[in-house]
Amino acid sequence: MNPSPLPSRRIAGWTCVALGFALVVLLGLGVIGPGTGDPPPASLGAALMGLAPTLALAVAAFVAGLLLLRADRGGTRR
Repeated sequence: MNPSPLPSRRIAGWTCVALGFALVVLLGLGVIGPGTGDPPPASLGAALMGLAPTLALAVAAFVAGLLLLRADRGGTRR
């Protein structure tokens, strides 16, 4: 019999997933990002390079949440 999963790991996992999703939504709405106070970038490449750090943070939080939730199941496939 598997011991009951830690609720703190599940809460942390769902929090990371929600944080990653919220960061992507805020980027899409233009609330955070490189164009919030500066003049718009001259090229699309410059705009994408400005978004890269924030998007990488959002993806990392989302993946960390998924890993926490996956480890919550004990790492076994069902």
